[in-house]
Amino acid sequence: MSESQLPVRMRSLQTRALQTRSGRVLLLVVLGLAMCAALAVFWPSSSGKLRFSTGSEVGIYHRVAQRISESLRQSNPGVEIELQTSLGSQENISRLESGDANLAIVQNDSIGGSNIRSLAALYPEVLHLVCRKESKIRCLDDLADKRVSLGARDSGTAQLTNELLRFARIQIEPGNVQFLSFEQSADGLRDQEIDAAFFLVGIGAEAIDRLLQTGSVELVSIQIHSVGDSSQFVEPAKLIDGFQVHYPFASFIEIPMMSYSGLPSEPIASVGVQAVFVCRADLPDAEANWFVETLFAQRAVLGRELTLLSQLDENFAQASLQFPLHPGAESYFRRNEPGFLAENAETIGLIITVLLLIASALHSLHRWYAQSRKNHVDTYYRRVQDLLQRLDDVTESVELDALTAELKSIGAAACDELIDERLDADHSYVILQHMVEFCDTQIRRRYEALA
Repeated sequence: MSESQLPVRMRSLQTRALQTRSGRVLLLVVLGLAMCAALAVFWPSSSGKLRFSTGSEVGIYHRVAQRISESLRQSNPGVEIELQTSLGSQENISRLESGDANLAIVQNDSIGGSNIRSLAALYPEVLHLVCRKESKIRCLDDLADKRVSLGARDSGTAQLTNELLRFARIQIEPGNVQFLSFEQSADGLRDQEIDAAFFLVGIGAEAIDRLLQTGSVELVSIQIHSVGDSSQFVEPAKLIDGFQVHYPFASFIEIPMMSYSGLPSEPIASVGVQAVFVCRADLPDAEANWFVETLFAQRAVLGRELTLLSQLDENFAQASLQFPLHPGAESYFRRNEPGFLAENAETIGLIITVLLLIASALHSLHRWYAQSRKNHVDTYYRRVQDLLQRLDDVTESVELDALTAELKSIGAAACDELIDERLDADHSYVILQHMVEFCDTQIRRRYEALA
């Protein structure tokens, strides 16, 4: 290499090095952008503050929401959650529908909610009928002439209680019916302003425990008198089974004995519905998935802090939900299900086997067809070879003319078959052309020898 060529060579090498380095930088940039995009899709990041609509400040909804919020903050310290107290499920539904809240806890039997999606069922809420002992209330029939709070108006408690009383054909005197909040009902019982009150809460609620510890009230089973015999009661489970036909989200539940600091002294028959962790339908899938994942990842801690959540179970959490399951929550619950390939492995294997058999058959057919073409061109090989052998015995020009004509005939016939695609323009045909050319050369040499 000359000295004048060296700078050009060096510049070329430098250019290549810069191009290589630029390519690496570009690759790193692309990979970085891809990772950022993946994080944006899969890592939950709430825009602004999450508003969590709960219930009464002294109620179970609020306590459960506090514990869930703390678990979410521990999982992602950057998340902001504002707890909003409410009158209960129906107000929570309204807030979610209007966009005033992102998350809430509601009863599974709540009315409305076309824009609501379920994340997980949390625990059963049980209807507690708390009565003053002096009122001598033993069943629903005894409420007819008593002062009774059915729960806050438009609350889930009032909704369930009204449906139950209507089903059991219990008519309380209109002047005795009151719609009081949780706190107002508790105060009314203590102050003897009412005789009975319904509370729809999880078993073990502190407010119920405090009421029972006053000694002036007691829990009464959800039951009715037998027809024609006021001394007997219809079996509570059968009563609730009948109620469930008209109110499918309700179920028979017993309040276990000694659930409240040694009370009651025996199991109390009742009815309950599920408390469900819900959200707006427009909540991003990644956030919904993260909420449910955090809920179950922290269930041991949540269960120690709130016994209601100690039996939180994935199968229970997605069963019999009124509101559709959010796609993000659904992806969490189905994370261990076999994928499409695993689920259809046998079918896919059969299809692949059939395709391989078809491919093998087609390959064999192609080989047979190619071999048949090759065998066909062999006839021309033999004719040219025969012509070459006869050329050795030629002594006159007339005979050479005949061989020349025959050789042209062989070439023309092979060309016609090539055009008609009865011969392939492959290596076999090239060999035939070389043989024809060689034979033509030999004939011309014999002409020269006879001249």
